[in-house]
Amino acid sequence: MARKVLVTDHVFAGLAIERAKLEPLGAEVVLSASIAEQALIEQAAGADALMVCFARLTAPILEAAAGNGCRIVSRYGIGIDNIDVERATALGMQVTNVPDYCLDEVADHALATMLALAREVVTGANVVRAGGWEIPHGTVHRIRGRRLALLGVGRIGRRVVERALPFGLEVVGYDPFLTEDVPGMTRVESSADAVREADFVSLHAPLTEATRHLVGSELIDAMGRAPIVVNTSRGPLVDAEAALAGLESGKLGGVVLDVTEPEPLPDGHPLRTHPRAIVTPHMAFYSVEAEAELQARAAEEVARSFNGEPPRSPVNRPASA
Repeated sequence: MARKVLVTDHVFAGLAIERAKLEPLGAEVVLSASIAEQALIEQAAGADALMVCFARLTAPILEAAAGNGCRIVSRYGIGIDNIDVERATALGMQVTNVPDYCLDEVADHALATMLALAREVVTGANVVRAGGWEIPHGTVHRIRGRRLALLGVGRIGRRVVERALPFGLEVVGYDPFLTEDVPGMTRVESSADAVREADFVSLHAPLTEATRHLVGSELIDAMGRAPIVVNTSRGPLVDAEAALAGLESGKLGGVVLDVTEPEPLPDGHPLRTHPRAIVTPHMAFYSVEAEAELQARAAEEVARSFNGEPPRSPVNRPASA
């Protein structure tokens, strides 16, 4: 009897890469028709492995899969906040991720969109599309000599530093887990210290209870230069309503959101059309190369589990280990 690999959801063109990796091992790759909890419970009850993108894997879903002997949950991506890792661990299920597949893509997207808003590229292009030919006077400032603050200085944050320095940006960063100096970046002692004199703020932190709404009314009030805030990390790091209020009050000079809370933003949400906002559809991770790498490496974790091999990128230590 073929093993069943349940793919809860995905954003790819198809699942040919997964099938090429797993079908030779006698596995059938099945895409769920729904990410509703009850539908996933029913399908997980017959699964030998779970592969998940953005769907929430709650305790009941994991319990249903564990009851069928499933021992692997492979996450398409870096963050694991949509998986009940604690329950998976207790059930003896190995959770894996792909922690380093799109580092350059996200760093590129963060800096590209930040510069696009600072240089009013979208505004200027829209003027021309509408038949005009006017320069957006009074809102475009020189990039060199301005300050970029990073909140979170992991793999992606360091790549942003590398890209920012040739533009002449001064870079400061705050990360409570940072233990060494980062070339070209000045470390500061708090998020408030980082943003106080920043012209740009870029978020590269994981989503935890401590970082939820990290950019909210309190931190926005600490910003002295009406910076552009860029979020390519996790939507709930930014309180969207506080950000909108900051734009309207002038405390923020702009926002770039590749991830939002909720996601997608509801139709008609003011940030979708705000002149000082750029919102992209959770695409910072994407390139043709990164997508193929992500699919292959997530599938390879399932293959390792089926072959009795240790995972490449474990995020927990299952209770039975």
